[in-house]
Amino acid sequence: MLTIRPAKNLQGGIDLPPSPDSCLLATVAALARHRAVRITPAPDVPVLREWAAALSGCATVKLTDNECLVTPATDDAARRVVFPSTDLPYRDLVVFTLLGMGTAIDFTSITEQRCDFWREQAKRLGYTLHIEPGATSTCLSISAASTAAPPAPVVDETDVQPLLGLLLGTAGNRTFTVDNVLVSPLRAVAPAFGYRIEVKSTIPRERNEVARRLHHLRQKTRPAGSGQQFTVTADFTGGVTPSTEPISVTLPGDELAAALFTAARCLFPKSSFIISNMLLETWANPVVAFIRKMGCKVSLQETGHTSFGPVGMLHIQMTGLSGRKMECVPAVQYIPFLPAMAVIAAFAEGETVFRELSDLRLDRPDGIEQIESCIRILGARHGEMPDGIVLKGGRNFDGFDLDTPLPAHCAAAFAIAGLRCVGTTTINDERLRQRLPQFGEILTAMCEYRE
Repeated sequence: MLTIRPAKNLQGGIDLPPSPDSCLLATVAALARHRAVRITPAPDVPVLREWAAALSGCATVKLTDNECLVTPATDDAARRVVFPSTDLPYRDLVVFTLLGMGTAIDFTSITEQRCDFWREQAKRLGYTLHIEPGATSTCLSISAASTAAPPAPVVDETDVQPLLGLLLGTAGNRTFTVDNVLVSPLRAVAPAFGYRIEVKSTIPRERNEVARRLHHLRQKTRPAGSGQQFTVTADFTGGVTPSTEPISVTLPGDELAAALFTAARCLFPKSSFIISNMLLETWANPVVAFIRKMGCKVSLQETGHTSFGPVGMLHIQMTGLSGRKMECVPAVQYIPFLPAMAVIAAFAEGETVFRELSDLRLDRPDGIEQIESCIRILGARHGEMPDGIVLKGGRNFDGFDLDTPLPAHCAAAFAIAGLRCVGTTTINDERLRQRLPQFGEILTAMCEYRE
C-alpha cells in the first residue's frame, strides 16, 4: 500500500522517465517491418518486461541499462502471443497490427462485448475476425473477408487506429478521408521505419486574409460533422528488409506520467513545478487541451526531438479552473488520461462532463464504474450517464482509502488527489509499481508536506 500525506506545495520539477507505451509501439512496428530496432533510452520497468515475454514467440527483446534491442524472429512458424487482458497502451493500434501480421492473440481475460465490437470494426474494414473461446483464454485471428464491401470513402473516427494497424501489419497502403485531423502516434514514428503517412485538408487554403477570416466565422456556425475533412494517405509498403543494421528509435518521456504530474501541478496553483521531457504532440497530452479549456494559460517550450516528435517543458500559469464539457473522441485516446482529468475536475469550480466513453462499458470491470467508485470514495459529487461521467468540483476532501487493486493510471491519479486532501490517504499500488516503480519516491521528492 502507498501512503499519501497531505502536501502544502510542490517544489522543483521532474524530468519524465522514458515511455514504456511508446517502446511497445516501436517494438510492434519493428515486427511488422521485419527489422531489428534499437530503442533508447530503455524504460526498464516490470510491465515492459511482461510485454516482452508475451512477444517472445515473435521477437527477441534484450533490455540493458540504456537500450532495448528488438530482433524479430525469422522463421515462418505460426505465431501466437498471450496477453492477460485488453489493458494495453495504444490498444487498437497494437492489436490490429499483430492480427494483420497473421499473429494469433490469446487474451486470458476479454469480454464478449469487446470481441463483438472488434468483429464489427474488422467487418467494416474488409476483414473477418475469428474468435475461438477456450478453457483459459480466447484466441483472436483475422483474415480478409471473402465478400468484402468496397472500402468506405470516409472512415469513422473509432475505426482509424484499427485501420492503420491493419495497414501496418499487412504492409498495405490506402487513401481515406476523416472528419478530423489524424491523431495517432504512428504518424510521428512512421518515418523512422521508412513508412509514409500524409494528411491534407480537402479544402484548399484561401490566400486572401479577409476571405480566410470569413470562412473561419462560417465554420463556427455550422453544425458538428459538417466542417473540414482531411485526406490521409498511409503507405506501409516498405517491403521485407533483412535484419541487418537495427533501426534507431529514441523515446520521449512517459505520456501517462506527464498527465499525472500535470494534474498535480493544477492542484497546487501557487507552485512553480516544471515538467520536462514531455512529448508535445497533440495525441500524447489531451490533459493539456483540457486544462486550457478550463482556463489555464499553458506554454510549451521545445527542448529536443525524438522519434515520436518534439519534447520539451510544460509551464502552467494558473487561473481559476472552471468545469467544462469534454467530448472524448476517439475514446481510446482519452481513456489512459481520464482519471487524471477527473481528479483535476474534482477540485475545479463548477460542473465537468465527460462524454463519448461508451468504449469503457465493453470491458470488465466496467471502466466508467471503476472511475466513479474512486470519485465516490474521494468524496466528490458525481452522476452517471450511459456514455460518460458528470462531476461537480469541490474542496476540503478528507483522506481516503482505495484498498482494491486498480489499473496504474487510476491508482496514480487518485494518489495525486490524496496530496490535496486533509487527512492521510492509502492507495493499493500493486499494479502501479509495475508501471511506475519509483512513483512513491518521486512524490516524496517533489512535495513540501504539511506538518
